[in-house]
Amino acid sequence: MGPTTRIRWAAALAAAALVALGTAVPAAASPQSVTSLDVEWASADPGHLPLFFGTLTIGGTYTCTEPAGTTVPVSFTAIQIMPVALPSGAGNLSCGPGMVDAPWSLTSVPTQDVHYGYVSVLTSFNGVVLPAEQFTA
Repeated sequence: MGPTTRIRWAAALAAAALVALGTAVPAAASPQSVTSLDVEWASADPGHLPLFFGTLTIGGTYTCTEPAGTTVPVSFTAIQIMPVALPSGAGNLSCGPGMVDAPWSLTSVPTQDVHYGYVSVLTSFNGVVLPAEQFTA
């Protein structure tokens, strides 16, 4: 037996021993799911007292490669000043293989205080709070 044959024989014996001991042979890694969200814009639809309440809509792009048919939660809380408004909203975004850089938007619960101007938005996506972002709505 040459040295190459001995090495092959030893490798085969080692693999057989691992199988006999119940140790799994490492398999190829399964693909990881990816989730990400970018908030790119905000738009205000102001309330008009006394009858109409306003809303704040935020949006951008997201990626969610979790299995098709699953969803991930997204929510936001915003603050506008002068006058103070605290619009907020929540919803779910669909996942699947085609959800890469997909557009999304979420509209707040109607409130009488929403107005045009600067807004700071704090967003939570899939249980992770993202850094606050500022927009002109």
